[in-house]
Amino acid sequence: MAGRKQGISILVVMQGEYERERIAGLLRKAVSAVFTAADGREGLRSYRDNHPDVVFTDIVLPVLDGPDMIAMIRGEDEDMPFIVAYDQYNPKALLNVLELNIDAFLRLPADPSKLLDAVRRCARAVYLRRKLAQADRMLWNLLDAFPGMALLELKGQVVYANQRMAAYLGYPSFDHFRAGGARIADRILRLNGEEYTGGPSGWITAIVEDQLDRDAVVHLDNPGNPSGRPGVFAVTFATFQNTPLRLFSFQDISELEDEKDLLADEASTDPLTKAMNRRSFLRLLGTEIIVGRPFSLVMFDIDHFKSINDEYGHDVGDAVLREISQLVRENIRETDRLVRWGGEEFMVLAPASDMDRVRQVAERLRQAVEDFSFSGVPRTVTSSFGIVEYVRGESQDEFIKRVDEALYRAKETGRNRVMEG
Repeated sequence: MAGRKQGISILVVMQGEYERERIAGLLRKAVSAVFTAADGREGLRSYRDNHPDVVFTDIVLPVLDGPDMIAMIRGEDEDMPFIVAYDQYNPKALLNVLELNIDAFLRLPADPSKLLDAVRRCARAVYLRRKLAQADRMLWNLLDAFPGMALLELKGQVVYANQRMAAYLGYPSFDHFRAGGARIADRILRLNGEEYTGGPSGWITAIVEDQLDRDAVVHLDNPGNPSGRPGVFAVTFATFQNTPLRLFSFQDISELEDEKDLLADEASTDPLTKAMNRRSFLRLLGTEIIVGRPFSLVMFDIDHFKSINDEYGHDVGDAVLREISQLVRENIRETDRLVRWGGEEFMVLAPASDMDRVRQVAERLRQAVEDFSFSGVPRTVTSSFGIVEYVRGESQDEFIKRVDEALYRAKETGRNRVMEG
């Protein structure tokens, strides 16, 4: 066993004191540190306390058997090298151990040269692990210096997330993130505009296998944002040459998304009343008809609105339009949509509403308008309402015509009332 010592540590777990000490003595001449244990439970404890590079163990141990101890250590470190000793041929016991992916077998009493060969084979695996770990640390350090959020993925598993990403997710480091059992997928709210339901690694597959080769857009929950607003990121990936390892980078585009949403909102909104405009409403109405869910429609206008403009001026008329829009919004559900159809005519699209509900909505709005004091108008302002429930198979034009006719009847029969279509 003479020669330069290997810079590794070995745990020797054997029941027989004589053979245990003999092997430990041989190993101390070849490696930097040796730990010993007399049974499987003591061996497991020594492994956790001393973190050896290699474990040398007998198959048969008291308290906790050799295969059981090996399996428990494998559960904590699947790459731990094992040298397994046996003193008699037992096919069943050897088969059980073989299934645990053992690195070397040695028959007792241990031959010094064969013991050294087994240690050398394990040492090569240990040194390779150290080189890989060192390379990983260098790569992680580079990622931590990266100006944006980034992570490494291998075979569907996130193996590292840099400091910026860990901090965004609410953790001081990736180790804390992983120790807490957290997953990146748990923070994904939307992927490419759709609610995310892809499970732990579905987002990786969706991005990597995207047939359109787009930069993915991901909405990530942000626990550090007091407003509760998620961050929006453009996600790209690159594969390391000759490896399955992939680097995902996350570029914050939240401000761009806010600007895009603002522009989209402006394009779909009437500038005076902030209600949905006619073009956007027709697209929404078409979608509701295709989906096939029950819904109803309210159409109303302001009675004698022309006289308000003529008597008090167009500025007052504009104020009335703004105030009635706000009044309606305060008296409908968030899921209901207020639309400016044109001039003083408005619509309210009411999803999941039958005629009974929409009648109550229209009557509540009619009363609210009549009771409200509009700026610059010293007299009572009223509105007339037509209401209809969508009939399956009805075209968009037929549906709108029915509600328009209902409103016309409300005006023709005295105004300030609700008529069904």
